[in-house]
Amino acid sequence: MKKIYQYIHFKEKDLRKGIVTVRNLYDFTDLDDYDFQWKLMKNGMPADSGYFTVRLKPHLSKDVTLPLPEVPQDGNEYFLNLYAYTRYATALVPARHEVAKEQLKIGAGSFWGQKDENKGELSYAIEGNVLSFASGNVSGKIDLKKGMLYDYKRDGKTPFVQYPEPAFWRAPTDNDFGNKMPLLSGVWRTAHVNRSVKDVSVGEKTQEGVFVKVEWMLTDIQVPYTVEYLIRNDGAVVVTGSIDMTGKKLPELPRFGMRMELKRDYEQLAYYGRGPQENYIDRCDNTFVGYYEDRVANQYYPYIRPQETGNKTDVRWLALLDEEGSGVKITGLQPLSFSALHFSPEDLDPGLTRKMQHQVDVVPQKNIFLHVDLKQRGLGGDNSWGMYPHKEYRLLDNKYSYSYVVQLVGE
Repeated sequence: MKKIYQYIHFKEKDLRKGIVTVRNLYDFTDLDDYDFQWKLMKNGMPADSGYFTVRLKPHLSKDVTLPLPEVPQDGNEYFLNLYAYTRYATALVPARHEVAKEQLKIGAGSFWGQKDENKGELSYAIEGNVLSFASGNVSGKIDLKKGMLYDYKRDGKTPFVQYPEPAFWRAPTDNDFGNKMPLLSGVWRTAHVNRSVKDVSVGEKTQEGVFVKVEWMLTDIQVPYTVEYLIRNDGAVVVTGSIDMTGKKLPELPRFGMRMELKRDYEQLAYYGRGPQENYIDRCDNTFVGYYEDRVANQYYPYIRPQETGNKTDVRWLALLDEEGSGVKITGLQPLSFSALHFSPEDLDPGLTRKMQHQVDVVPQKNIFLHVDLKQRGLGGDNSWGMYPHKEYRLLDNKYSYSYVVQLVGE
């Protein structure tokens, strides 16, 4: 709300020349009363910064030229963060209090334009219904009968308890109850549970690696769901999930993604995306794309009534590590959203009615529940008693598909 209501606006004019347009929406205050700062971010990390001044009377706009360094065409991703701070303390607000901010994309570089290394000597073998693979100190297996990755290890250690499987449900928010999502979309609560393998195919080894395609049927709703594994030469696994609901009369998806469970040791979270607060596709203006670190225990927000929480959007990559710095890194082949909590959606889901639970009524589990999504339905909030999220923030398409890389990492 603070971000949406801020009285100082920044807009790109010509960032190659460092020119931004500043607008003063105050009624009586000259912007000379504020200090301004710019920060150049490279792949989510600070690369350069500086201060600037703006003298601008109320209800006026002006172009300001910032002393920005030249942004190189080096394939890296750059953002320009702009901030306004109070210069003087008042009775209620201290000096250096942030009153406005903005993030602007600068330069032509994109995270998804960067080349990913895929070096290694991959070997694999099929015995019965099991495909085993290894590359260096990484090994794993795919159950060709169940269509599931398992026993994925680095130096004999695996962070996984449960490997990626489809996920379509979120713990309902108060707004979801207001527009009857738990009732109308309830079929998605357990749609991932009953699934049967229709076909599994293993391709020939290519320069990229070994390709495995699994065709599932989500039995309860009779919808095909496809998982494709590309086992890369370096032992990383590219996972692609696709659903096709064409011709089916099904309610809206609350989310499209996958869920997995990790051991309790992998508590250290790092990611490159929007943060540090939780954010959703229609609640993200106040969160900037950047590099963030935290603990999984801090990702749960204690709403008075337990509900969906902890999501992050526009995520390039995330990592969950143990105290020794080893664990799993997941990189999107397009923007991801994710959450990592000590609660499963079932822990936070009261069912079809909004039971008056409180924070003390849900107990965190030891393991970590990780959701890696293409996207999740927006939160809405025009009102809380019937209005849906705006159409552009709903999941109303018949087909969805996305990909991400699972990689075991360590010191």
